[in-house]
Amino acid sequence: MGFCLLLLSVALVFAGFFLHSSRNDLYTNARESFIYSLIANAVLVFVYNESASAFNQVNAKTALIFWLITVTCISALLFFWNKTGAIRFSKLASLKKTVRLSGLKTVNKVVIVSALLFYILPLLFLAVYAAPNNFDSHMYHLNRVLFWINNGNLDHFPTLHLQQLYLNVFAEYLVLDTILLSGSDQFAGLIQFGSFIGSLAGVSLLAKRLGLKQEGQLLTAIFLLTLPISIFESTSTQVDYCACFFFISYVYLGFQLLEKRSVLTLVMFLLSLSFGGFSKYTIFIFAIPFTVFFAIRILVQYRISYALKVLGLAIVLLTGTFAPFFYRNYTLFGHIMSPLRNTVFASEELPANKHSALFTFSTLIKNAGLNLGLPDTRFNRIVDGQIRSLHEAMGVEIDDPDISLDPFSVKYSVHEDMIPNTIHFWLILVASFVMLFAVRQWSIKWFWICSAMGFIVFCTLMKFQLWSTRTQMPFFAMGAVMISYIYCRKIQWSFAWLAAPLMLLSVPFVYGNPSKELVSINYLTRKLLGHIPIAICENGGTQRQIYEKYLGAYYTFPGEDGCHPLKKWPDYSERTKVFALLTKVGYYDQDRSSNILSMGRDRAYFLSHPNNYLSFKPLLGHIEGDHKNVGIFFKHNNGFYHYWSAIAATVKNPGRMEYIRYNQELMVLKNAQNDFCYDYILSDDPELLAAFVPKANIDTVYTTQLLQLMKLKKASCDKSLF
Repeated sequence: MGFCLLLLSVALVFAGFFLHSSRNDLYTNARESFIYSLIANAVLVFVYNESASAFNQVNAKTALIFWLITVTCISALLFFWNKTGAIRFSKLASLKKTVRLSGLKTVNKVVIVSALLFYILPLLFLAVYAAPNNFDSHMYHLNRVLFWINNGNLDHFPTLHLQQLYLNVFAEYLVLDTILLSGSDQFAGLIQFGSFIGSLAGVSLLAKRLGLKQEGQLLTAIFLLTLPISIFESTSTQVDYCACFFFISYVYLGFQLLEKRSVLTLVMFLLSLSFGGFSKYTIFIFAIPFTVFFAIRILVQYRISYALKVLGLAIVLLTGTFAPFFYRNYTLFGHIMSPLRNTVFASEELPANKHSALFTFSTLIKNAGLNLGLPDTRFNRIVDGQIRSLHEAMGVEIDDPDISLDPFSVKYSVHEDMIPNTIHFWLILVASFVMLFAVRQWSIKWFWICSAMGFIVFCTLMKFQLWSTRTQMPFFAMGAVMISYIYCRKIQWSFAWLAAPLMLLSVPFVYGNPSKELVSINYLTRKLLGHIPIAICENGGTQRQIYEKYLGAYYTFPGEDGCHPLKKWPDYSERTKVFALLTKVGYYDQDRSSNILSMGRDRAYFLSHPNNYLSFKPLLGHIEGDHKNVGIFFKHNNGFYHYWSAIAATVKNPGRMEYIRYNQELMVLKNAQNDFCYDYILSDDPELLAAFVPKANIDTVYTTQLLQLMKLKKASCDKSLF
């Protein structure tokens, strides 16, 4: 299997670093070598992708050849080094000690084995088994990968969803190679999972760098391991954990560089910053305070000549990383990062449009509010009200569009993109308060000042977004180190007293992620808590009559916009009765049947947006034959990866999907000149579709609630430009 070459490359590079290292500390050497291996292989991915793209040769064949040559060269180099004595393969035998957890206390072994059995292995299974079903991944992350493969290059392409073009791309570069080498998206989730493991190694090493012993390092890793958004992101095909890993590596390697000058450390340090920012721009924001700290320390400690060398190398690596992507953006949008305002390509604006201390404080409080939600609607309403009252007192509009992208609310959502990290957030607040009274602990104080300032700068520069708990992961990763330091150095209780509760409280998220449930925990937890919706939303018809018949005593019918609100919040006993009625009328049917082990892969792709599946499933059987292309004729700027994947899961040789309706200004793109002819058209607007296709070429039109599938009498190559 071609994908094994990618794993083999990681293993061989790991072996090279591990065997070459002069470190006597086995566990430190293993963690550091793994981080180096991930960064080095990221370089190889970048080199292949950009080189192959230059010749329009991004495909499975060239990927296989490149990685086969890479693995052969690394193997030959290791063999040569072994002959020269630069490394010794006999040293690999020492890795057995890590498997046996030699030298660790019994309680540490119990915690590690528990984490492996109940967290890491199940998450690894989900990363490989579960179909990629994240909403944003379908809209643009994986959609752009599909286009790159179809076009054979990384250049921009005609699309209705512009985020597929200008948003950062490096995590998708990594995913691209897994798909090319395996022929499917089966292993796409391993990019985030690998970043998850690398991040655990990174934060524990950072804790060691700040003076923590075994227990402190392990507690740091457990804190990040049990972070709810960390658990969900570790199996996703999003980009946040990938970006977070590079940020953690950047901070760790920066401190390592301050301890000892090393060319290897310096290069890895700057590559981490480049790849982190290339995965997600917000990494640069969180890195600003640390960059200033490292710059000052390097200048003072190593003098100006070395500092200038570091600056020069940073400019070279950042330019080399971003130049091809920036060039693609600039030639289309007239701007290196995103479309300009007041142009035909103008899209969402994520940076804040106005700044002041009050606006920063507003965004800071709202981002903190994202991590205060509990599965108790009354509590959430109280907190929400207090935050709104605070904004009124400050004279700041809470949903000011210049500083907010989404309306603010405090809620508890078990969603892959926005789950709150409530317990971990309060631990960070308490530990920060304790640290204020720590005497002469300047190493951790400067570290936390940089971490907190990164969060403040983030709240200053970026608009508030409801899904920012995943964007805040670098802050929580640094918080893991600070909490462990305070707990182990100041409080000095047994680390297991904190690690065990964190693991017990967070383990349901491993098995109950609504996007990939192993057990229907979401439904069972709601039943246990008596958690009922504050409003029932439906589209009318028979279902509404059923709801009104059984639930009219508790909900107001009719409500606005098809949503029927709760008349008053009942006590627990009454809520259990309402929950039973909701179950009886089928309100929770989807939650009860969302176990990924009991459903087909075609349905599993739609767990984040089930309504799309209900509309697309009846159309699946009408796409007949191999290599039948489908033109996407959407009015709204949506992606289509989930639709293509559902077809690929049911048809042996699926055809291609591409947009056939988009801005005429995109015709300047080289990829817009490629021929694309299609046998079917998938649309979300019947009137637009009817006006586009000649009646003489319409064979059959199949219609569902949200979609229309048109079968053509003969293939068409026409496009609709606007």
